[in-house]
Amino acid sequence: MEKYLRHYAEPEINSLDGLLEALPGQQPWSNVLVIPACNEAPRFLRPPPPCKRRSLLILVINEPVSSSPEVSANNRALATAVRAKFESHGRIDGGSPESSAGYGMELLRDPASPRDILLVDRFSAGRKLPARGGVGHARKVGADLAAALIHLKRIHSSWIHCSDADVMLPDTYFHCSNRSRYADTDYAALVYPFRHAGAGDGTDQEAVILATELYELSLHYYVAGMKFAGSPYAFHTIGSTMAVNALHYAKVRGFPRREAGEDFYLLNKLAKVGTVVEMQEGSNCEAIRIEARRSDRVPFGTGAAVNTISGLADPVTDFRFYNPAVFELLKAWLASWPAIWKSGSSDFSAVILQQSSRDRVQSDKRQLLVAGLEKAGASQALEHAFRQSSDTEQFTRQMQTWFDAFRTLKLIHFLRDHGLTSIARDELAKNSLGIEALRRQGLERLAGQ
Repeated sequence: MEKYLRHYAEPEINSLDGLLEALPGQQPWSNVLVIPACNEAPRFLRPPPPCKRRSLLILVINEPVSSSPEVSANNRALATAVRAKFESHGRIDGGSPESSAGYGMELLRDPASPRDILLVDRFSAGRKLPARGGVGHARKVGADLAAALIHLKRIHSSWIHCSDADVMLPDTYFHCSNRSRYADTDYAALVYPFRHAGAGDGTDQEAVILATELYELSLHYYVAGMKFAGSPYAFHTIGSTMAVNALHYAKVRGFPRREAGEDFYLLNKLAKVGTVVEMQEGSNCEAIRIEARRSDRVPFGTGAAVNTISGLADPVTDFRFYNPAVFELLKAWLASWPAIWKSGSSDFSAVILQQSSRDRVQSDKRQLLVAGLEKAGASQALEHAFRQSSDTEQFTRQMQTWFDAFRTLKLIHFLRDHGLTSIARDELAKNSLGIEALRRQGLERLAGQ
């Protein structure tokens, strides 16, 4: 942690000691929540979920230098609303010697709730994010501050909770992560159960809700397919639904400074150094609610998908889902590793193909799988795994590290683009994985039933 904070963390952490002098003698906060906000209205500043003592909200109002005047005006309005609603307890301005960008931080107290707010200014002139910084950079600023405060023992929980301005957090939110079962240091991240809530007012409200339901179905279907295949990367990767263990966060050097997909890449790395847990919805862990809405804040993700889906002539008919066969082939590849280890050869094609000799169609599919794996460099990865392993368990760990969530997705896209064409909703509703995903979200009506 000290190495990370010294060499890789954002410059804001260097001024924490001075800022915290504004609250002498204060007990540590129980929990911390990080929210990056860009072009948001202040209505998301609801009372916080309860916890043992006070919680801390690290609110990073941000925009890249390329933002429009409208975005800048909305960010200024949000900061003004925050300062009007909460009481200031200290402010500090600074900058990074390695960059021309400065920053400002202000600690505020919520007079109506047991919460403090650390407002981070990355939107004012001279403090904006780089042109391609985006939400990943903003999340990193907030999470780095949270990690530093946890290291300084100013936050009791070791979990860095991450969310967004379009999320409604349930009362059980902090209680979920504070349970003793998640105190084990092997846990790297927790993924909260989630549901998309109804869209706000607007003439296209029904279209937005339908598009969001279809996209959410595709997310659950993908995770169901990954679980069916036996992948260790079978979890949702939505930035507003996760909590990250501070020590593991430091091990993987924090959020990548990406315009989008920072949640996917962080969880991909965290799964290699610890366990990523998908928490189950129940009375002790209610689902968070994500607002169904259009968004152009990031180039891909939920908001961008909703824009695309709602623009289809007939979203229910035209939107496509991965062919279930891609998950069957993924399962065959993952299940082949013990036999490959036993063979002692990096020529994996024989192991994959030997089970399909009686089925011409299955044989063609497995030939496609072999082609995709050859393109991915599987032979070289297997050779490396053989050199680094003394038994099947070590060999499997080596291969799981190489064949991660990113390479899995690339293989699935290869299979999709070379014959296993994605399918429509009607066909998905006849498949067991699709039915499971539909039932999980109570979206049976999308099955046309």
